[in-house]
Amino acid sequence: MTRRLLESFASPWFLAATLTLLAAGGAAFLLAASRLSRRRADLVSPALAARSGLMRSRAGAISRALLVAAAILGVGIALARPRWGFEKEEAHRKGTDVVVVLDTSASMRAADVTPSRFVLARQAALSLLSRLPEDRVALVACEGDAQVLVPLTLDAAAAALFLEALEPGVGTIPGTSLAAGIQAAAELFPAGPSGSRQCVVISDGEDLEGGVDDAAAKAKKEGIVVHTVLVGAEKGAPVPEYDVAGRMTGYKVDAGGAPVLSHANADLLRKLAAVTGGSFSKVSPGRTDLDGAAREIDRAARRPLDEAVLTNRPERYQLPLAIGVVAAALLLVGRPAIRFPWPLRRRKGSAVGPVAASVLMLAIALSSGPAPLFAAGEPTPATAPASAATRTFWQRILSYPPFTTARGEAKKGAKALDERKVEQAVAHFSKQKELAPAAATADFNLGTALSRAGKMPEAVASLESARKAGSRDVARDAAYNEGKALFSGGDWAGSAAAFREALRLAPGDPDASWNYELALRRAEEQKKKDQQKQNDEKDKQKGQDKQDKNGKEKDKEKEDSQAQKDEEQQKQEQEKERQTKEDREFRSKANMSKEKADQLLAAITNADREEQRRKMAEQRKQRRVARDW
Repeated sequence: MTRRLLESFASPWFLAATLTLLAAGGAAFLLAASRLSRRRADLVSPALAARSGLMRSRAGAISRALLVAAAILGVGIALARPRWGFEKEEAHRKGTDVVVVLDTSASMRAADVTPSRFVLARQAALSLLSRLPEDRVALVACEGDAQVLVPLTLDAAAAALFLEALEPGVGTIPGTSLAAGIQAAAELFPAGPSGSRQCVVISDGEDLEGGVDDAAAKAKKEGIVVHTVLVGAEKGAPVPEYDVAGRMTGYKVDAGGAPVLSHANADLLRKLAAVTGGSFSKVSPGRTDLDGAAREIDRAARRPLDEAVLTNRPERYQLPLAIGVVAAALLLVGRPAIRFPWPLRRRKGSAVGPVAASVLMLAIALSSGPAPLFAAGEPTPATAPASAATRTFWQRILSYPPFTTARGEAKKGAKALDERKVEQAVAHFSKQKELAPAAATADFNLGTALSRAGKMPEAVASLESARKAGSRDVARDAAYNEGKALFSGGDWAGSAAAFREALRLAPGDPDASWNYELALRRAEEQKKKDQQKQNDEKDKQKGQDKQDKNGKEKDKEKEDSQAQKDEEQQKQEQEKERQTKEDREFRSKANMSKEKADQLLAAITNADREEQRRKMAEQRKQRRVARDW
């Protein structure tokens, strides 16, 4: 109960200070009244003082004490910043769903354009993401198969982080299959209006697996508009090869040993865009902006896309502050008449006038609002912020509570997020967390901003705290954002668990359900890969054990070899005598030496081997050679 009561105040330590001040003031008031009563009794008898009008009114003293206590309590509770209720602000925007399919095959390393095809493709994708601030974007890497790197999200900064770290060869199957990339993009789109499905394929157009025509027809049937972007020159260029350390080791060659030339295929990309109703673009060094594709996406039908940013509970300091100001004003202008059941006399004047004036000045200072920090003509804080050493006294005072509030910092952070100023949003939400450490919404806002800044471990920790300590609505949104952060960090199992928790708190949420299924599928794929890796390690260990066993056997053979040398030498001498005898017999029968006969037999064998090699080469020419670029 006490903890819940303290959580209702943003600065509960002011309550303790107020109660201490009130207790000290009450003790001082009682002590002063007792001493004054004793002095008067020593100077004048109570009966004479009552008849002469010198006896001070007890009602006046009690009413003034009550007004002073009300002023102190009102100002103290206002400084403690009471709060209750809950506010939720939603940023409403309309946009479309855009999936960027980026070719990451080995042929994208070709340097027929400077510095390479992939570098220009990545720059083009980044420029496109910067042109889509109001849309949901996703990122798919395409090689022999397709991999979903970032699901549909309003956080374009997360997709940009993945793009900057992406390199060719991230896939598990080498080669190029644009059909697989288009199919993966189609699976990411949720059910909805067909006009809100846009796909951008950035590739050199060299497709080795086929099936692009069928994929284009299926995309057109599902209402997916595919925009294509060509990277590379049609004249072709060799495909570099790199080792695991990232060093270039040479160029790819075919089965005959000739260098492989990769040719950009503009016709394939033009046909794909024409079938689905999309646009065709080409990038080159110095021109990586995709204005044409961005304009076509802007013309597409848009649907509402909402993202909620939670703020702290609103503060209600106005009511206790008003009570304190009214009590101080009554002390200055005059108290109302208070009747007690016993006869008391009223005396003009008051000994607490200075105290009341001080309380009134404090209340006026607190209620007047912060003074302007910058005079006319001076730069704004965004261009010339005042340092701690040059700030005035009032500027330093106004930078602390109650003038700087958690709710105000939350609103500033939400505005910074809308303006894509992620670092400023993190700073504001960190200040909100500092001002309201027990508020779950502060952890939620800070975790959301940290995830956009790419600080996934810190973001997950903050969102986990918000999910455990917040209300049902806060826990649901925190679990959903935690799932997105874990998915971006590659923790598929954790992401699936977070989306499952969001579904438990909000059954039937279509976005949470869709992302949960996607994360679960990726977690299962990762589990299979880990199992395969463990099996490979076991096979490797078995091979090592076999080598150790062979080594022991070799040592044993080496020990026995010395004992066999004499026997082998004896056998060699016997074999030599036998060959000499056979040679004499063969010469007498065949009329040629055995050595010459062996040479003739070797020549015949070599001729047969060359004939077999020639036939195998002809078969390889007729057979299709697998391509992995």
